[in-house]
Amino acid sequence: MARIIWEKDGLINIKLRDGLYTIGQMLISPTVRFYAITNKDGVWKSVDLNNVKPLFQAYAFSAAKKLAIGKIKEKSVIPSTLPFSPLWIDAHINYNGDCPWRGGKLVNVGDAGEVDAWQAPIIKQNLCLPEDRDIIENVELTNMWSDLDLSDRLCRYFDTGVNRDDLKFEIFPDLWSDREKLRPLTRRVPMSSR
Repeated sequence: MARIIWEKDGLINIKLRDGLYTIGQMLISPTVRFYAITNKDGVWKSVDLNNVKPLFQAYAFSAAKKLAIGKIKEKSVIPSTLPFSPLWIDAHINYNGDCPWRGGKLVNVGDAGEVDAWQAPIIKQNLCLPEDRDIIENVELTNMWSDLDLSDRLCRYFDTGVNRDDLKFEIFPDLWSDREKLRPLTRRVPMSSR
């Protein structure tokens, strides 16, 4: 794990495994955005992230630091100017069953991420299927990430093209019907459900 100090729009060089590196961009602490870009050696030059597809943003600075080999200081690697997305899904607490969350609400944490998700203004209290499918699929959960969860999701995307937070299988059980085809699921899902 490299020593990384928070710097808005700073770029993190992330090693997912031998021969697979990607970039994370620090947005608003602790949020990091990840992109559809890799290389084999972790040496980055002449990359403008404004021209690279963003994959997702997540509350994942601690996780990204554990996977980092350092900051990208090369001046020809340009951070994206795409703004931080203030919309998140805050999962509802669930006291029944294996998963501690079931369903969720759409919240707005502010353009500068100034409001904690649990205190954020609620845009929609109960997201439901099929009405809110697009929101549920495309807005990230407020739940924090471990380094292993993050690595699993990014590796699966770069290996298969599937870009999903598997925890949504548990929180919104009817969201996707292809759970069996994706097994084993990432470490975002409890071991018994993978």
